[in-house]
Amino acid sequence: MPNEAIAATAEGLPNTTRRALLWGLAAASTAAAVAVAPDAHGAIAIEAQALPRDQAENPALSLACQKFHDARAELKEAQDSLEWIADEWRHQWPLAPEELLLGANAQDGRYTMPAERDIIGRFLVRDTSELTKRLAPKFRREIRKTCFVIRTADDERDLLKRWKRSTPTGRTEKALARNRAYRTKAIRECELRIQLAAQYEAETAHLRDISGADAARLRIRDADIRLRRAADEVSQCRALSLADLAMKADVLAVTAGDLMELTKPDATPLGQMARFIESVAEVIGRAAV
Repeated sequence: MPNEAIAATAEGLPNTTRRALLWGLAAASTAAAVAVAPDAHGAIAIEAQALPRDQAENPALSLACQKFHDARAELKEAQDSLEWIADEWRHQWPLAPEELLLGANAQDGRYTMPAERDIIGRFLVRDTSELTKRLAPKFRREIRKTCFVIRTADDERDLLKRWKRSTPTGRTEKALARNRAYRTKAIRECELRIQLAAQYEAETAHLRDISGADAARLRIRDADIRLRRAADEVSQCRALSLADLAMKADVLAVTAGDLMELTKPDATPLGQMARFIESVAEVIGRAAV
């Protein structure tokens, strides 16, 4: 898949899991291009078939590569369409009410709760200067823009149930009265947040629907699935010529490009594999010319 699609697919996974996921695809494609085996001294030796330049290409591989590039073009078109929606609807997209905002810097992915996002699902980084109800002046001066975690209507309904089940206590009549008043105030504020959250969620859902954003995101997901399947099909096809290997290398450069750049400097087996794959691709490219 394209580099941006890789990031979307692996988003949220631990680093080790993301690397394993992406290297699985890279290793499958590389194994089809070259075979490695230990020699008698335990070193790695390359077993290369004699692949003459003028040998006919594998028709199945050519077809799989065409399907891959078609799926890649379809994914790019779907992504461009989603970006257009984001630009077209940016000024109609509402900001979450200040009462619903919680932790800041949600764009760092530090929270498990939902963050405020734009119409196509990107973190929404907003100006803090007007958030005077809950943010101290010092915070607004130091952090001019940030993304917030937001309360949802369902979360607030659960909180309201807990408040209503609670029983105020106090060692003195004054303390009991204070705790009763605090409970009453908390229930009232929770009911207000439920109304605000429900209105905000209904409005944003309506805009995503009429703008086509939800449909566009589903289109991207489906195109990404087709792209990954096409890449796997390419990796399963046998290479019969240098041109075939060059096609495989082209696909691998798309599917594992970011990961190879990330791991290439590593003094680890992953770094060694990345540099090895790059060397093989360079040799194949020169030989296929």
